[in-house]
Amino acid sequence: MRNRIFDGEIPPGSHLMEVTLAQELGVSRTPVRDALARLSDEGLLTYQPNRGFLVRGFQPKDVRDAFTVRATLESLGCRLIGERGLQYPEQERLASQLETQRKLLHDEEWTEQQALLWQDMNLEFHCSLLELAENEWLTTAVRRARQLPLIFDSKSRPHDHAALKLLFQREHSRQALSEHYRIVDALVQREVSRAESLMREHILTNRDVLIRALGADASTEALSPMAGGAVVISY
Repeated sequence: MRNRIFDGEIPPGSHLMEVTLAQELGVSRTPVRDALARLSDEGLLTYQPNRGFLVRGFQPKDVRDAFTVRATLESLGCRLIGERGLQYPEQERLASQLETQRKLLHDEEWTEQQALLWQDMNLEFHCSLLELAENEWLTTAVRRARQLPLIFDSKSRPHDHAALKLLFQREHSRQALSEHYRIVDALVQREVSRAESLMREHILTNRDVLIRALGADASTEALSPMAGGAVVISY
């Protein structure tokens, strides 16, 4: 059910009925009820008296708020890494990721497939830093902030691939890569405050790019993954 919501198969505003879902999934109402309660705790559903559970809709402000929280959390992750220091194998791992990113972003062509690969590489880089921070509470909080609002599907891919080349410009991706290099350099040098500041600026900059792409300044409509307004950015 979670994946179906992320993938837009169950759109925002949908009313989820226990009986209907139990019949569709071939289970009793009890596990369905438990699943609905859990998805509500995760922020995907809202409960309304006499109506039950509805798939939550998200406003552009939710996007801004989620990225603002991520900037604080992931910059804290960099502080934790910097304070303990990176071991040589860890430095090599990050350097290898950056080199793979560099090769992709400096190929002659820039296609939708390459943009999708960059999306995967970029996510891997940020996940690697969270892993190196060695704080499961932090990782869980970032994962939740990354998943909501529903900009990406269950595989962390943009909903609208057709808009990918328009919204995911290579020059912006190259700028993001240069920021990755500076973050890693600060971590290697154990310049804790610099690493923390760079990561915060990195995410907030991309937050603002995303908000502009959504046209959020004037929009008050809820975001829908199936509305053709998906956005892909480096984050």
